[in-house]
Amino acid sequence: MAVDMVHDVAELEAAAGRGREMSRVKMDDNGWMAAVLAPYEVVEATLAEVDGYVVPANINSTTQSVIGGESQAVEAAIKLFQERGYQAMQLPVSHAFHTRIVAPASKPLRTMLDRMHITPPRLPLVANVTGEFYPLDVEAIKDMLEQQIASPVQWVKGLQTMYAAGVRTFVEVGPKRALRGFVKDVFGDHDD
Repeated sequence: MAVDMVHDVAELEAAAGRGREMSRVKMDDNGWMAAVLAPYEVVEATLAEVDGYVVPANINSTTQSVIGGESQAVEAAIKLFQERGYQAMQLPVSHAFHTRIVAPASKPLRTMLDRMHITPPRLPLVANVTGEFYPLDVEAIKDMLEQQIASPVQWVKGLQTMYAAGVRTFVEVGPKRALRGFVKDVFGDHDD
């Protein structure tokens, strides 16, 4: 039990450090994020038409993504989606997370991770940066956590990885049902 508590404290410290380092990023433009209800292919095609830096930051389901980037580019993308009949709305966040805007937080996070005692997961865990299971090599895990700061969250790929590994029950803990909706969207045509 003491070992589990040490691991839990390390996980909390890493999560807190990640948030702290991202919140310390100060730029002339901390960027915007926006939720978009549109097929992912439409999101990609629409963002390619926008001047400036805006990218998919969270690929949550086949019909919902979060985009992030430079404020003016995200604002232009929101207008373009709305003109085309899709719902898009700015999210109240301090920075454009999972984009290059917060990339300066990557190295300080890595420095913090290098000071911590990190061990391979005892249970398979899916990495947001790849949507695949974390490797067992600790340095590779740290590399992925460092990259995750400025990389899109591959939620759909992560769900597919778990499904391919035999997971059929997904539990959302919290007051909302967003993740449940994403799972239903991704696996809605599956009867298991």
